[in-house]
Amino acid sequence: MNNKIIPIKSAKDISKDYEWPEIVIFAYDPKTRMQHVTTFGKTKAQCIDAAKAGNHLKKHLGWPEQKCHATPSRATPRKKTK
Repeated sequence: MNNKIIPIKSAKDISKDYEWPEIVIFAYDPKTRMQHVTTFGKTKAQCIDAAKAGNHLKKHLGWPEQKCHATPSRATPRKKTK
């Protein structure tokens, strides 16, 4: 089995289809023992909350510390281009 990353668009689609503004997806393959987390929030604040929940889940599951501080791309300021 070739595990694929679950795109944020999939979480966004779940949010829209089921009317949940914050989505945290945890995926696990017992054969490869690989784990994956994808988060989505409808608003910037909800995006940050979902990322916090995903980070908490990863920390609880024993992921390396540096992987437990993900920030949503919408929450980081963009560099201005000239």
